[in-house]
Amino acid sequence: MSTPVFEIRFPAYTSGGPPRCTPKSTLTGVVYVHILQPIRASCLSLSFMGSERASMAPESVNSSWTQTAKPRTIKKVYFNQSTVLWGDGKLRKTDTLSTGIHMFHFSCEFPRVNYPQSRTTPEYEIKYVLKAKLLNSRDAHTSTILSMSQPIMYVPETVAPLLPVSAEHGDTLARFAFCDNVGDGQGGYHMRATGLQQAFRPGDAVDLQLRITGQRTLRKVQFAVIEQTDCFYPQIPEPREEQLDIGRRLWSSQRVLSDTADLPFERDSCVVPDICSDHTTSKRSRSGSTYHAHLHTRLPND
Repeated sequence: MSTPVFEIRFPAYTSGGPPRCTPKSTLTGVVYVHILQPIRASCLSLSFMGSERASMAPESVNSSWTQTAKPRTIKKVYFNQSTVLWGDGKLRKTDTLSTGIHMFHFSCEFPRVNYPQSRTTPEYEIKYVLKAKLLNSRDAHTSTILSMSQPIMYVPETVAPLLPVSAEHGDTLARFAFCDNVGDGQGGYHMRATGLQQAFRPGDAVDLQLRITGQRTLRKVQFAVIEQTDCFYPQIPEPREEQLDIGRRLWSSQRVLSDTADLPFERDSCVVPDICSDHTTSKRSRSGSTYHAHLHTRLPND
């Protein structure tokens, strides 16, 4: 007996690979069934689930972990919805799928929710999966006749809040700004960064205007883009910096996204150095010279 063809297809996506979805996007597809002899079944169901699974003590960030210890994981389901494309969803009746090709079309719209992006790492997995099942009636010995799973690539929107940015340094076009003291001791600096966006997606270009004030001459610095992942349990604390350190953080891991590169700085012609209201008590923001540079890089696609 020839094996039937049972697939989830997406005719609208011709680029290859799993479809890429975003908030408010609509995913359309078809469950394709090709059988060479009739099949008695109760229903064809389609489910869609988004979930995350994280290790509570991954080997990559926990040196005390050993192969003899079974790593504990935690799982969270973002959503889990299902529908019936054909037949009796209560699995009480059976019907016959005739020989030939059958196509069952479906569409689903994502809510305007920034679910995390699809990702698989040694520490955690975030996945969105469509699963189609051809099922027997509930009194049958075997419940599933045919089954097929198809992963979906989900990419959230990167909506950055519009923060008020002072025009005192000529950055009136900036939509995002932050500053902090960098370095320790007498050789430390105060850094201010401005840009058009605060959040970035894979493949995005990163452009930041940097202004650094300090008492020592600054010619160049080295920079690299590093991704940091923090795992909290049972939930993430409020997004304030002081709470992130006292929250229930299980572990942190870092991944280098770019090679280290040089960034040259030029001395600003402004005689008065940058003054920051949050760091005015620091000598580094009340004296010295200010240097500026334009940082440009691009994030990897994965």
